[in-house]
Amino acid sequence: MSCYNHSMIEDTETLAREQIIEVLKMIYDPEIPVNIYDLGLIYDLEVTGIDVGIKMTLTAVGCPIGPHVAEEIRQKLQAIGAADVVVNFVWSPPWSAERLTDDGRLALQSMGYPV
Repeated sequence: MSCYNHSMIEDTETLAREQIIEVLKMIYDPEIPVNIYDLGLIYDLEVTGIDVGIKMTLTAVGCPIGPHVAEEIRQKLQAIGAADVVVNFVWSPPWSAERLTDDGRLALQSMGYPV
């Protein structure tokens, strides 16, 4: 069992999209105290068996945290049984507050951000 309260999956099984989203919600932008999923940084999520492909962005093009976030995603998804985890950064369309989930918007509003 991993530290995320999920059982390790067998090679013949597949990862559930919801399981992956739950893990993504545990990864936070170090400058904004909201997880990367609720911030709307995840643009696409593809699951093929136990392989995961993610297209994501950052809140700013020059943000230096990209490699750190990608590695944290890889490590945490592999801890629940993912084999190949590919994280690609995309910059179009650029991130905006419209991409926030309802939970992300509420979290930022509770901290005084005008979103």
